[in-house]
Amino acid sequence: MRKRRLLIAALVAGILGAGVGVTVLAAPAVAVTVCPACYGLHNLGGNVWAETDDPHYRTMIDGARARLDYFYGDRTANPRILICATDTCYRHIGGGGEKGKALGEFSLMLSPAGATETIATHELSHAELHHLLGASANSVPDWFDEGLAVLVSQDPRYLAPVGTPERCLMPYELALPVVDADWFSSTQHGNDLPYRQAACVVSRWARGHGNGTGVADLASRLAQGSKFGEVVNPQPTVSPSASPSPIPPPLPSPPPSPVPSR
Repeated sequence: MRKRRLLIAALVAGILGAGVGVTVLAAPAVAVTVCPACYGLHNLGGNVWAETDDPHYRTMIDGARARLDYFYGDRTANPRILICATDTCYRHIGGGGEKGKALGEFSLMLSPAGATETIATHELSHAELHHLLGASANSVPDWFDEGLAVLVSQDPRYLAPVGTPERCLMPYELALPVVDADWFSSTQHGNDLPYRQAACVVSRWARGHGNGTGVADLASRLAQGSKFGEVVNPQPTVSPSASPSPIPPPLPSPPPSPVPSR
């Protein structure tokens, strides 16, 4: 799955360099990134394209970008955002049964069910991480990429609310197996347990490493030749009889999202 996403991202990069003239030869997800208007999408400004000219979409994306800024401080990626209001549109541009998907750092697609601030932030997180990692993107496992996206998006399905002493929705030791599991096979048939596990492990790691600052440092160290496991190496918590290291306080509550104007 990861190799396929990276291949699509490479195709996007190649076509962007070659020009729109080769768009017709590309897969829909790649072609729509280059020419959204060719697929009937409207330009809403701010690199946002949608099937319908609805200002609510811009408001939603503004809120998603604010969540990303809250975690990282400043965004560095600016992916093209493609939003469908109907399932027909989403299939037409290359989507499947997912709520959304990111094509590397270049674009992200949102289905009707995924056109929410939380899902948009999740996909923006993928794009931001891939932009930070650059050529090192393939060295980061799916569990970390997905767990980070859940953390950045503050998805209440998989993490306790910001401000709670413990964000994990399960014992940390029960979340750790996700580190060694095959992500693709473990998430088949709609199984979302790995997302809760990954969110738990990544949230604990991020709190101990400065959140967005820690992710930027991870990208820098990977670019310098470090292995992922040398930088991110989750371990079981200490036993109650031992003296645990203090856990850094959680992030403060994020700023409220803009109220949509319809």
